[in-house]
Amino acid sequence: MACQRVQLPGGAAAIVCGPRQPVRRCSCGAPAPLLCDWKVPGRNSGTCDRPVCESCATSPAPDKDLCVEHAAAWIRWQQARGLQA
Repeated sequence: MACQRVQLPGGAAAIVCGPRQPVRRCSCGAPAPLLCDWKVPGRNSGTCDRPVCESCATSPAPDKDLCVEHAAAWIRWQQARGLQA
């Protein structure tokens, strides 16, 4: 179980334990600290949110990461607009 220290009103502290969150994995199998930021209108978050590792991620802008599938879509989008050589 994952435990964390929680500050209580009045200055006291407590340790609260709960189930561990599973490690997100990229499609390559590596731990995935990032989530794909490709816009997907039908999702509650508004983005793809597919887990992606730093090696597989494409970063088209600061603080924006794309999974492999959406990195390919990004390239196609740029090519369709003559933005990429």
